[in-house]
Amino acid sequence: MTVMEPVKGGALANPSDEVKALFKEANPALSPASWAIRYVASMDGIITVLSGMSNIAQMEDNLSYMRDFKPLNEAEQAVIARVQETLKKDNSIKCTACHYCTDGCPMGIAIPEIFAVKNDQIKKPSWDNGSQAYAIATQGKGKASDCIACGQCEGACPQHLPIIELLADCTDME
Repeated sequence: MTVMEPVKGGALANPSDEVKALFKEANPALSPASWAIRYVASMDGIITVLSGMSNIAQMEDNLSYMRDFKPLNEAEQAVIARVQETLKKDNSIKCTACHYCTDGCPMGIAIPEIFAVKNDQIKKPSWDNGSQAYAIATQGKGKASDCIACGQCEGACPQHLPIIELLADCTDME
């Protein structure tokens, strides 16, 4: 079996400070991305892990632990379990901003940008409920309330997000 995006479009490469601390406590030499990739690569039946990289440093990081691959040991699996519990508490929208959802949107809605503003509001509410950031993110593009619920976006989303429902939740920022 082949796995794509084990780092969730980069989202797991830069996790919350709480998750970073768990990883650093266990092994300060390993990057958060390395934990995600090794977790997937350690599963039975996985023969290929396709990790997207944006620069040479990320490629070198991947090579550093995959060149002489060692599956996660029991202690590392326990760290992953703690991280998973922490991630379950995160109520942000799990959009990786891949933009697959926007390519065929008949309304030209700025879906990832809207979700990013909503996530910022979840983490640190602003005085205007994100209205100003929302206006900037949607300038010249469709807004959440423009959604006609055609479902094109949901069929294209590799994260299988309920985009129509999530957009409805974002209209409060308009």
